[in-house]
Amino acid sequence: MPTITVLVVEDEKIISKALEKRLKGLGYAVAGVASSGVEAVEKAVELRPDLILMDINLGSGIDGIEAAGLIRRRMNVPVVFLTAHSDDATLQRAK
Repeated sequence: MPTITVLVVEDEKIISKALEKRLKGLGYAVAGVASSGVEAVEKAVELRPDLILMDINLGSGIDGIEAAGLIRRRMNVPVVFLTAHSDDATLQRAK
């Protein structure tokens, strides 16, 4: 059975490292890590992961929801949004 590859998109270094460690422990391959929306789009197109774990709030620049939309226009890959906190308007955009 082929290994499932995951792209982690998280701007907090300690959180991205923890996610990477947890995914590897569960048997997934981490295709790459991105810390911004623009970098996420570039890496998704380049690495062609099977799944993307995307933080909604990515600091400056485009957020995770916008990045997911750009990725979706280029390729068919599922995106799971991650967030520690968010308002109703942001959650509605994510849907």
